[in-house]
Amino acid sequence: MAKNEGCLSEADFLVKAEEYFKVANEKKVAVHVTVKRLIKKDPVEGNPELQGTKFPHFDVSKVSQLNRKVENNSTTKYPLLIRIWYGSHTKKTKCSAVVDADNLDKFWQDYANIAKNGMNGLIKKKKKKSKNSAAKDKKKKSKRTTK
Repeated sequence: MAKNEGCLSEADFLVKAEEYFKVANEKKVAVHVTVKRLIKKDPVEGNPELQGTKFPHFDVSKVSQLNRKVENNSTTKYPLLIRIWYGSHTKKTKCSAVVDADNLDKFWQDYANIAKNGMNGLIKKKKKKSKNSAAKDKKKKSKRTTK
């Protein structure tokens, strides 16, 4: 069964993140982090953020893809929902936090320091040779021996 720590404050989330990295290093498992914009859904009137065709100035992805200035841009500041977890589907340990846009810079600096300190046992992955590169290596070796 998954163990959920719930929605924590920013400071408590950073403490938990540090613990998660420590446990993940000991158990040699991955730590997963997701970040998304938190939009409170309005079931009656709907949200302009979720209706990109009617309200293109709310849709951030379309604005960036088209690389143009849209009149009446939304100036709404959205909080971020940040989730962190480790473990498998059956024994997942997770927690989350909501960070306001005003506190975001300080939060990312603190989180980056924790993540750097928590990733001390990283090992570079060895790439597997593809079939094409293995065939090329054989051809090179056969040319060397024939000369």
